[in-house]
Amino acid sequence: MGWAAAKVNFVPGLFLQAAAVALVVLYYHHADVRQWLGQVGELKKEWGFLYTMISSAIFCGIIPWLFRMAFPSLRPARPLSELVFAALYWGAICCTADAFYQFQAYFWGDSPAWYIVTIKTACDMLIFTPIIAAPCNSISHLWKENGFSFDKTRNALRGNWYHNVVMPNLVPNWMLWTPGIAITYSLPQALQLPMANLIGCFWALLCMTIANKSSNPKHGSSKNT
Repeated sequence: MGWAAAKVNFVPGLFLQAAAVALVVLYYHHADVRQWLGQVGELKKEWGFLYTMISSAIFCGIIPWLFRMAFPSLRPARPLSELVFAALYWGAICCTADAFYQFQAYFWGDSPAWYIVTIKTACDMLIFTPIIAAPCNSISHLWKENGFSFDKTRNALRGNWYHNVVMPNLVPNWMLWTPGIAITYSLPQALQLPMANLIGCFWALLCMTIANKSSNPKHGSSKNT
């Protein structure tokens, strides 16, 4: 199911990556864009993790929720609880990601050189994502789609839970975020979280779709997909 989700979202993902690349190019080659984004970076430095929580809650939680509410076929059964969950979850998980970005900048430096960006991307995609980000995304959204029931979620996590629950999230994660995070690390550290939020807005919608299918027995939350 992970490959299916990745293929369905391949073309939208390409448009998203192209827009992100264009923004990075404009940052380095257009003074007005660099000045505007510089103001965003200064705000991020000043507010720190508070900026991360608010920005992530808006871009990855509230905006995707509003998108779903605009279409009856996508509208959640419990709109208010889903809104609270989305805002709190994405605010928290993006603080974790932001801390990892800062750690990488401290450890490897903040240079946009291709080899630094490559190292950071590899550490992100091969360590942080499969160990922390993908399991947190998968399990938390599965819990939400199971009506916030710990018992139902625990049952869905029996057996080969990483393959059945996390891998459907991890595969499209790699496909979207590998180029996306490389683009993100190409910017100064203060602008990495804002860029990640833009990409994360699309990713949040994709996570909702994956979790909805994973929680539906017909799609096989407890069998190979």
